[in-house]
Amino acid sequence: MADVFYIGMDLCSDFTQLSFYNDIKREPESVSQLNNKDTYLMPNILFYSTDTEHWYVGGEASEARFNENGTVVDGIFENIRNDGKLEIAGREYSYQELFMMMVKLHIDSFLYRYEAAEIKKLVISVETYDPEIFNLLSGLYQEMGIDRECIEITSHLDSGLYYIFNQPTELWNNSVALYDYSADGLNYYRIDIGRNKEPKVINVIHEDYTQQMSLSKFGNDTYQMDMDFAKIAEYEGKKAYISAVFLTGVGFSNKWMKKSTNVLCQGRRVFVGQNIYTKGACYRAVGGEYRGFYDEFFVETKENVLSDIGISLGDEADTFVPIITGGKQWYNTHGKINVILDDTDVIAIVYKDHRTGEEKRETVRIHGLPKRPNKTTKVSLEVEFDSPSEGAVIVRDLGFGKLYPTTNKIYRKEFTI
Repeated sequence: MADVFYIGMDLCSDFTQLSFYNDIKREPESVSQLNNKDTYLMPNILFYSTDTEHWYVGGEASEARFNENGTVVDGIFENIRNDGKLEIAGREYSYQELFMMMVKLHIDSFLYRYEAAEIKKLVISVETYDPEIFNLLSGLYQEMGIDRECIEITSHLDSGLYYIFNQPTELWNNSVALYDYSADGLNYYRIDIGRNKEPKVINVIHEDYTQQMSLSKFGNDTYQMDMDFAKIAEYEGKKAYISAVFLTGVGFSNKWMKKSTNVLCQGRRVFVGQNIYTKGACYRAVGGEYRGFYDEFFVETKENVLSDIGISLGDEADTFVPIITGGKQWYNTHGKINVILDDTDVIAIVYKDHRTGEEKRETVRIHGLPKRPNKTTKVSLEVEFDSPSEGAVIVRDLGFGKLYPTTNKIYRKEFTI
């Protein structure tokens, strides 16, 4: 019988991390390198060995490059938009092909540790939405030979929320702070939990400190870095009552915090970990009870849709039928319904603010359809987004069975909410 895994993957520019759900411990467990059990950071490099005619990835690639003849490929993320080709062992590879090979090999390097292993769900967490990376990863299910529904792509922020809200409740009785100190600099997120109103809301406030705090700015001057971070922590700590602080990113990997530790620990618990996003992605992969906070709260972030979009049936009760419900990242928000028109060629589109209930309405008139008897015209209505506040409602004529075939007409109503 095959081992079935829920996997979380944190895919960054320099390193990748993996975690899997441990059924016995009932929590995600980080995957270490095969050749180094002390680290979970797998470098994003490939190595092709001409000795064995074999591709290596991560820590195995780092080791093989010194023991075998072959070709090292790095800078894969930086060249994701590069249209050039690399010739390796007599074959040309695009950077996009190498990127997909790297991702697949990272996953396979874990699955190969078991005689029979299957992916139940894989959630890949990337720093922010990038259309090039998303488009490539959307085809990963084909490379892995699994169903499309088995793979989801999300962001660091969403993964961080999944991690935080699957910690003990006392850690998020009040606001929670998340500091992400990556190679690009420091970003701060304050997660405020509102329980006294309906709907209950989780609001995420983001502050960009990359200009004030970056590894390149301080170099080896860890004293000044500690002083500057302490000022930021003290300033942000005065804005809200914070129950817990989570620190992640390569910037926090060395022991330079002294004064800032004292500031952070005043009346709150502090956690440092490089595996927050991979474990959060793993919680999302499992779903069920682990997505309970998304069922209880409406989540407001810089990347989430804040409105529900649907149609009014035009009856006495003015019934609202949702096509999509807000509270999720715009690039993961999709919805579709089918409607049979009842003596009308007009559809009322309703944009409803999920928090306030305020509505905006627009009508779509469907021109050019052939004359059909009443209730024999079926259309689909689909919503897609280009940003958290912009997108389109797409109406397609579906006809009505063999009697009234579709005209294949498509109508597009763009919106800003």
